[in-house]
Amino acid sequence: MSTLTEENKNILAEFVGSLMKAYARHGAKKTRQRIQNDPVIKKSLEKIAQLDKKTQQDIAKRIKTDKQFKKDYEDSMKQLKGFNI
Repeated sequence: MSTLTEENKNILAEFVGSLMKAYARHGAKKTRQRIQNDPVIKKSLEKIAQLDKKTQQDIAKRIKTDKQFKKDYEDSMKQLKGFNI
C-alpha cells in the first residue's frame, strides 16, 4: 500500500508541475503581447534600433580611417568572443 501512495504523490507532483508550467507560459505570452503593444516601449525599441544602426555605421567609418581604432576594435572583439556576446 505504501508503494501506491508514493506513486500517487509523484503523479500529483507531476500534475501540479505541469499546471504551473502552463500557467507561467500563458503569463509570459500575455506579458510579451502587452510589451509589444505598448506605444512607449515600441518607440523605445525603435530608437534603440536606430542608435544601434548609427553606432555600427560610425564604427565601420572609423575602422576605414583610423588604423589604431581598427586594431583596438578587433582586439576587443576577440576578447568579447570568449564571453559569447
